[in-house]
Amino acid sequence: MRDPGLNTWTYYAPVTAGGDVPPPMPGDALSDPSVEGLLSAGLACWPVGAAWGTPDGMAAGDDTGLARFTRAVLAPFVDLYARAWRLVVESTAGTMGDSLPEWEADHGLPDACTSVDQSTAGRRQAVQARVRGTGVITPLDFVRLAHDRGFEIAIEEPALFECGFSECGGEHTLGDAREEAYWIVHVSNIAVDYFVVGESECGFDPLFATSGLDRLQCLFRGLYPGWTQPVYEIDEELPPFAHDWLTGLDSGGERFFPRALLDGGSSARLSGIL
Repeated sequence: MRDPGLNTWTYYAPVTAGGDVPPPMPGDALSDPSVEGLLSAGLACWPVGAAWGTPDGMAAGDDTGLARFTRAVLAPFVDLYARAWRLVVESTAGTMGDSLPEWEADHGLPDACTSVDQSTAGRRQAVQARVRGTGVITPLDFVRLAHDRGFEIAIEEPALFECGFSECGGEHTLGDAREEAYWIVHVSNIAVDYFVVGESECGFDPLFATSGLDRLQCLFRGLYPGWTQPVYEIDEELPPFAHDWLTGLDSGGERFFPRALLDGGSSARLSGIL
């Protein structure tokens, strides 16, 4: 529900109360079998009789020559069952393994939004984030998607002052109703390199440069609703306290605001937001 005095904030929260923990892996006796585990079933497939080591219906022993031969016959089936089960399990992005290259090909990875981490774990994380990104609708979905890619963000939805609803002295500001199409992505724990007098070169080095923000922008660019426009703000920590900003444009024309100052005296606002 909208607050009459404060903007709407969305912070990261796991899907379940216990965290983003995948469910236990399903399985049965044939998902990871052993030769000894299949031996009794294999011996039961042979004919019964004295010639087969089972006179008068006696059970076949596991130390006979027939048992050793049965073990050799069962060995390929053990590998077959285990391999077939792994392929069935890999039908989901959360449990894929050997099929990782096929998943990447299906989802067009790696791409410009992919992290520089191209280890197996990093590639699997990129595929999982791409699959989860197909269902992004709410601000919390965007926050969780960014979290999956290693970003710590919070989303602020500014509200314009509305007579009969908004409170005087609150965060709701005057302006055109179309300005509510903007939403602010607060990004923290991201590296910012500033222009340093005596070290940086005028006309060559920018006033500030970020590392990794372009990947977050690339990730969101194809997902956010077309009638909205995200604005990126770099904070030293979340939630943001101050409003002393330097304004800039990135290479894609999207606005973002690196934090220049933290106002410790504004921390009382945090209790109202949360």
